[in-house]
Amino acid sequence: MATTSLPSLQAFVAELGLGPVPFFASADVLTDPMDLCHSYLAEHFQRLVEADPESVYKAIQPPSTIQDGDLDIVLPRLKLPGGRPKELAGELLIQIQPHPLFGVPFQDGIHIRFFLSPKIIPRLFLPYISDRKPTYGVEKSQSLRDHPESRRKKVVVEFSSPNIAQDFTAGHLRSTILGAFVANMYEAMGWDVVRINFLGDWGKHLGLLGLGWQKYNSAQKVDDQTNLFRYIHDLYNKMEEELRPELEARKNARDTGQDATSLELEGLFAERDATFKGMEDGEPGAIALWKKLRDITVEYYVETYGRLNLKFDEYSGESEVSLNPEAVVEVAAILESKGIYEEQDGAWVIDYDKYGTKMDKGTVRGRNGSTTYLLRDIATVFDRLKRHSFDKMIYVVCEQDVHFRQVFRAVELMGHPDIANKLEHITFAKASRRSSHLGDAQLLGDILDQREDFMREVVGTGPDEYHIEGGDAVAKAMGVSSLVVQELRSKKGHGNNTDLSLLALEGETGPDLLRCHARLCSALAGIGVNLRLEEIPHIDYSSLWAPPWCDLLRLMARYPGIIKSAFHTMDPATILTYLFQMVEEITTCLDEAEEDESGGEGSSVGSKYAARSVLYDSARQTLENGMKLLGITPIIN
Repeated sequence: MATTSLPSLQAFVAELGLGPVPFFASADVLTDPMDLCHSYLAEHFQRLVEADPESVYKAIQPPSTIQDGDLDIVLPRLKLPGGRPKELAGELLIQIQPHPLFGVPFQDGIHIRFFLSPKIIPRLFLPYISDRKPTYGVEKSQSLRDHPESRRKKVVVEFSSPNIAQDFTAGHLRSTILGAFVANMYEAMGWDVVRINFLGDWGKHLGLLGLGWQKYNSAQKVDDQTNLFRYIHDLYNKMEEELRPELEARKNARDTGQDATSLELEGLFAERDATFKGMEDGEPGAIALWKKLRDITVEYYVETYGRLNLKFDEYSGESEVSLNPEAVVEVAAILESKGIYEEQDGAWVIDYDKYGTKMDKGTVRGRNGSTTYLLRDIATVFDRLKRHSFDKMIYVVCEQDVHFRQVFRAVELMGHPDIANKLEHITFAKASRRSSHLGDAQLLGDILDQREDFMREVVGTGPDEYHIEGGDAVAKAMGVSSLVVQELRSKKGHGNNTDLSLLALEGETGPDLLRCHARLCSALAGIGVNLRLEEIPHIDYSSLWAPPWCDLLRLMARYPGIIKSAFHTMDPATILTYLFQMVEEITTCLDEAEEDESGGEGSSVGSKYAARSVLYDSARQTLENGMKLLGITPIIN
């Protein structure tokens, strides 16, 4: 490996005619080739100004697009004395000496912009990317603890979290896809990641489902059911309809100022609550029924998440702390001993206003003494800390911002601000209406079937133009990719109502990423050049000096910076935007290569195709790395 350690990198750049790699604390030259270029520019420019080296380094940034250059010195950031930044830029511009890594700089207002030399960047960037392959863009140092043992940091990511027997909503779908992305990002950065699916497997809805199971003698009927999860889903919907009149009666009583308590003590209300109370009290028959319903759910989701290339490390739920109540008892005791919660109207609540936090009151125990979602979530924090010793725990959940603020604040009030600081809620907006791209689908499997059927029909209309072979497997991969990109391209704060009919194979879609990757693979196979790693630095890359080839190279070099930015913001749109820019540049190169009818003599032709082979392979690897972070698996023909 020619560039993966500092000594080997020093030797490598020396062969390119560059001086020793400059040291800047902010630079990661072994992960990001642009940091390497950035360091050379900072060293070069620092000789002209009276400023400390780190200040010069931080005054340099990549422009927003490659059309504006590769690196940009922003003069106001240097806070230099004497003259306005625009005038200083002009004065300094004429003092800058030539450097083999950079072209002639130019002034743009208060900026001095640089393009990298197209004659050197293929020899620099292509071996750099080839040395790293699937680890290109990954910064493993992000995962190391600060103390001497340097054990990898651990993050728990909770996401998806559907309710037993209920619909898989648009919120669950986005939580699944966004949560998988968050977990992938931390894993790529070297963290030890625990993926948890926190099922809605406890509460009165389980009482209602259990009641329906008994009422309709389900134990005798399920032997004939090929899809048990669909059966309990339909059964729950049926029981909800039967309960609806009682729910409306209670609402009417409350709206007219009447006491609705008596209505909750009779009919299906009472039977539902009694069934759930049996589960809470650990009655053997009730627990056996609860476990069967939960097992049906987990079995269904393990198989169905597999279609998304997603595997959870743990299927837990509110039941975990409810059936093993040590954590709940411990948390409740602390809340009581510290006077954090108080009794109001027979229930136990936390009045957050008393602690300088403007939030609604949070109920931790109901009037009948049953635990609440809030209390169980607080207890779960401490339970997971004991089991996983996490450095960070992230909840990827639709809205519920107030709830999680209540959980985090309660942990802090209990005397554990250090633990509260480890907790994070990544939220996103609920769709303003049921997303039309879900259609009538109520289960995750139905959503995936719908996507696959649509893509199968589209691909079938013209299979030759998509550069991908594989029939049914292609339809499945394209269906998943379309769903992933559609959900991730929406900003986390906005809903998404994209229509299924808009899922074409042109433009910024998941299938477009797959098609571009497949086209690159096809082009590589067509060239048929197989190079050893040690040969790559010594190829004649002169055929890549001009656009569009050098533009693709310059864009590929930005990938590690894009990943670093996306990791800090956890916004997948950053990576998506970049990948679609890559697709545009790759397509331009491939189109030009197909139109290239230039001849040549022997070695010059061989060098051109060898250079393109290395470029295509590096572009394919960069594209593939980004796609996998998003949760998209490329199709290998």
